Amino acid sequence: MDNYLNYRWPKGPGVQPPPVPSDRPLPPPRKAKRSARSWLIPTVAVVLCLALLGGASFWAVNGIANILAQMEPAGPDEDPGGDPRPWPSWEAPRDSDWTPDDLPWGKPDPSVTLSAQPAGPAVTGPEVYEAVWPSLVCVEAAHSSQFRGVSVGTGVVVSAEGYVLTNYHIIDETVSVRVLLLDDPNRYFTAKVIGFDEEFDLAVLKFNPGDVRLTPARLGDSDQLSVGERVYAVGNPMGYLLGSMSTGIVSALGRDEQESGSALGLIQTDAPLNPGNSGGALLNEAGQVVGITSAKITGLSREDGEAVEDAAVIENLGLAIPISDALPFVNHILATGESWRPAMGIQCSAVQVDGRKGIQVGEVTGDAPREAGLKKGDLIVSANGVPVATLVEMRRVLYRTGAGVELSCTVVRGGEEMEISFALTDSLKQD
Repeated sequence: MDNYLNYRWPKGPGVQPPPVPSDRPLPPPRKAKRSARSWLIPTVAVVLCLALLGGASFWAVNGIANILAQMEPAGPDEDPGGDPRPWPSWEAPRDSDWTPDDLPWGKPDPSVTLSAQPAGPAVTGPEVYEAVWPSLVCVEAAHSSQFRGVSVGTGVVVSAEGYVLTNYHIIDETVSVRVLLLDDPNRYFTAKVIGFDEEFDLAVLKFNPGDVRLTPARLGDSDQLSVGERVYAVGNPMGYLLGSMSTGIVSALGRDEQESGSALGLIQTDAPLNPGNSGGALLNEAGQVVGITSAKITGLSREDGEAVEDAAVIENLGLAIPISDALPFVNHILATGESWRPAMGIQCSAVQVDGRKGIQVGEVTGDAPREAGLKKGDLIVSANGVPVATLVEMRRVLYRTGAGVELSCTVVRGGEEMEISFALTDSLKQD
């Protein structure tokens, strides 16, 4: 790929790239086969190809290595214990037998806990940008395969200690990770992975900022979002347009797994998202992070998973992980280095019985709910005082309750209401 696409220019908002040389035209887009979910494009994607938004993947390994080699090597304060060699280095290329053990793992820190902050007054778009820009980084991940090269996405700094929230698909199958500060792209830091959740596409990174004073992003409450509300997306589209901002509205809330490919109810927005935006910030009008941009819907596929030839390109259907849903997972990862999957121990479905919506128990599979008295046919209408009419709503309550914590359910049986409580389990730790 033309090295022009790999170019990163100096600091500062509003800095424009050099013009494309007229004698070096851009290559035509590749046509790619798509899987059954390939209409979901991670924001960390292959440049000029369909992929997840996570990060722009550079196929020209030598090209990106040459560009990065021209950067000033990190000193002791910038990359403690860093490697002075050009990055990435593939002195010993890996094969396809990659496992998470190959990631650069760091240690969790239970003393770090994230929480939403009260929303302030609405501010202007420029004020939103100025507030969040120092809190974003460019995430670069060297893959275990030379063919995949380097993925480039975005990350949100969530603590002054150097913790970064991003998408898992940016670091998937990588053997080294580093971050670049947007206010100084020539200053980079080796990062380690504290933990991740592949299903929910979340990852927590940690780097040592040294003498750099970081500005953590202000986190908001995504539960307060409304359809039609203005939002802003800031990230690194194409992997080299650092700190780009787009704006739009909240198009929909609670997109479930059939619509988005995620078990979390995602935020849909018409704010333009592109490869490299993955892991970036979706912000409300108060300048708070209310979502982590992760994917976009860009095309169609047949039931057999093959791409529809010449299908119309679908525009402005971006998806973001709600920050209020993400925080329980992130805090658990910060504390333990592991993810979790709180589970009730039942098989269930969303139904409406006698005019009441709720979650109907199909089978009781866990000991805790069985011993508490939950039975097949019971209709759960609320959990921990929160009405639940859909599986997305029920999952949200479970995720925010946590494994090992008691869940209180309001159950309708034979027209009568009763309260049944039992402890949630962690399905990830069950055989």
